[in-house]
Amino acid sequence: MIDGYLAGSFPRSPELIEATINFEKGKIDEADLEKEFARATDELVKLQVSKKFGYVADGMLRWSDLLRPFTTELGGIEVGALTRWFDNNTFYRKPIIVNELKGNKKIALRITHKNQLPRKVEWKAILPAPFTFAQLSENKHYRNKSELMFSYSKILREGMKDLAEADFSYVQLSDPSLVYRPLKGPIQKEELEGVKEALREAIKGVEVRTSLQTFFGDFAKILPEALDFPVDDLGFDLYETSISELGKYEFTKGIALGLVDSRNSVLENSAELAKIAKHLIESVYPSKIKEVFICPNTDLDFLPWKVAERKVDTVSKVVNALRGDLLG
Repeated sequence: MIDGYLAGSFPRSPELIEATINFEKGKIDEADLEKEFARATDELVKLQVSKKFGYVADGMLRWSDLLRPFTTELGGIEVGALTRWFDNNTFYRKPIIVNELKGNKKIALRITHKNQLPRKVEWKAILPAPFTFAQLSENKHYRNKSELMFSYSKILREGMKDLAEADFSYVQLSDPSLVYRPLKGPIQKEELEGVKEALREAIKGVEVRTSLQTFFGDFAKILPEALDFPVDDLGFDLYETSISELGKYEFTKGIALGLVDSRNSVLENSAELAKIAKHLIESVYPSKIKEVFICPNTDLDFLPWKVAERKVDTVSKVVNALRGDLLG
């Protein structure tokens, strides 16, 4: 399989942004705002379907940041101050852990809006990974962040089970904290072992395809340990990751190649990206190609809606070129 999908949230359309502003000013009510969210989501879903993406997501248009639905709906958390989102000019609300985490029934299912996903396609959901959730939270309750990570993993597992039972086929766990370490050296092997066990706890008994998607850092820095993570696919930001280092390892899992730059409005040459992808695919799969996904390197919501649409088109073009070159 060589396919395409979104690796994160999509930007809000100009019409949705205007509706959000009008709602905050009291010019429209919540029902009118929800209609605009639904309209924009429908448009985004149709875009993915038209590009024949292997898995279709709702675009997370209603999410204020990756952690926010869990920050506001899980028990034991207070909503903290706005905090910078890695090295970007965007922000998230820091979760402050003040008590034992308690799950909110069906939270993962409710925030994915399956009612707007068509039956004829495979559905994808995107959730924060255990390590990133723990690292980006302020812990005032658990003995350490490792204990917090495992507590969240158990809640995450129940959410993923709900998604599987509701016919979602794919769950991406986004884990930028695992590779973004500008002021530190690479994460230590002992800590990576803890990450692996937390992931194992999260996916235990879950019958859905899973991926661990990283961005904002060099995935090669957590190899070879990451090759043993208990997920089906491993994803990386190829604008931050050393391709030459990746090519030194043989992968037995699927890979998600973040080839399209979500933090730059310049449109890439799809033929050049396809050449890069082909070289990397043949390097990490010297005998038999596994599942390959082409995607943006992170959330597209750093860009305007129209630019993001063109980036989606680039993903589709790269997929088609690779299918011709590698599958015949």
